Amino acid sequence: MTKPATEGGRWQRLFERARTAWRLGGSAALLRLVGEVLRTEIFKCRAACWHLRSMMRHRCAASGSLSTRATNDALPLAFDLLGCNPIGWRPRSSPVVAALGPLHLLPSSVPAQRIVRWRDARRLRRVHHVEDVQAFHRNDETRASDLVRLAAAGVIVHLADAPNRLLPLLGSELYELMTADMSDLDADARELFGVRMRRVALREHSSCVRAWRYGKSMPLVSILLASKRPDFLQWAIANVAKQTYPRVELIAALHGDGFTDVEQCIASLPHPTRVLRIPASEPLGAVLDAATAASSGSLLTKMDDDDVYGADHLWDLVLAHEYSQAPLVGKWLDFAYLAESNLTVRRFSGHGDRYQASGPAGAAMLLSRRDLVRYGGWPTVASGVDTALANNILRAGGVVYRIHAAGFMFVRHGGGHTWHDRRTTDRAFVAEADRVWSGFHPDRAGIEPSTTPHPAIDQPQ
Repeated sequence: MTKPATEGGRWQRLFERARTAWRLGGSAALLRLVGEVLRTEIFKCRAACWHLRSMMRHRCAASGSLSTRATNDALPLAFDLLGCNPIGWRPRSSPVVAALGPLHLLPSSVPAQRIVRWRDARRLRRVHHVEDVQAFHRNDETRASDLVRLAAAGVIVHLADAPNRLLPLLGSELYELMTADMSDLDADARELFGVRMRRVALREHSSCVRAWRYGKSMPLVSILLASKRPDFLQWAIANVAKQTYPRVELIAALHGDGFTDVEQCIASLPHPTRVLRIPASEPLGAVLDAATAASSGSLLTKMDDDDVYGADHLWDLVLAHEYSQAPLVGKWLDFAYLAESNLTVRRFSGHGDRYQASGPAGAAMLLSRRDLVRYGGWPTVASGVDTALANNILRAGGVVYRIHAAGFMFVRHGGGHTWHDRRTTDRAFVAEADRVWSGFHPDRAGIEPSTTPHPAIDQPQ
């Protein structure tokens, strides 16, 4: 992060204080320092303090004191999410292929053009992908650990030699991704491929997820689904049912009349479910308050009844909440389907993973129950609840974290949607778009096809 010219001395003093706090008091002292700086009104300074904790944990993890071995000895050392994560990743890249060591050690058929050290994740993210061979590493274990950390940081890695002995160390899914042919990936396919690789590395090899699997309870995520459209309930339930995150409960807040056969819709749902019936006269904030009171999860997320979600959507949010340490995390309206125009658009394609000075899409946000209480609860407004909540958090000194766009697509249609004013016309979405495709294409956002028809789309393509 570039230091402001007028803040040079202040930044230097801040980092010195951080080093001292970490050395003398560990994480607790560093968090107290973060709290002091969060009370300032400079957003960049606030966001940088969240980076401070990650930086200190990374240095400690590199020395080995924070490494955690998995119960399965075949797996590499687990990494700490606070020190190894995709914060700062952007989807833009060059066509250059890099190597982690001398180019002459690679097979002659591998077109690597540049050497980049494995610890330089920032430069490695900008190349098309990284070629790797065993000769760059001391042994298989250190190789697997290095490559897992790179993948978790958002670097795309390819095994030029692909020895089978790495299979038990990396796991079958990550090994398959690292041995796939990625030479012909265009920018969009490369972005989605990198997100898949990152997801697997974070989910299989981070210390917090391994702790969840081997004793520590995995956080329960309560999905707050507020719906005023009976025709969309089956679609919404299908989005919840396909989530791969294992600890989920659904709170279906049916806002108004007309909902019939609800029990039949939720019968096949593999998660605990509670149905609330709330008068149509209540504002959305009050509906979410009722749904929150009926929930029991430590993490809360909103899902809308008309948008499109990938199977790993909840995993994305939970992991981002863990490594960013931000009160509010989410995805933005990068991918959208405009039903009346029959267009799929992609906006904001260069933003990537970063701390943000505005709120995420209300249909793709997550925060803890504790932080919701801390920042005043759901604002009691008829619409714009997500924006109002994010503004409350930012005004109180908190930060908002934006993750990659894959796995969520906003659907704009005429079925009583709240986004209907003149500033959010289809034409405005197209004008802001980096890419436009004719038809309904959730695969552009990395979302698998659904067997349930979308009620606002006549003929999905």
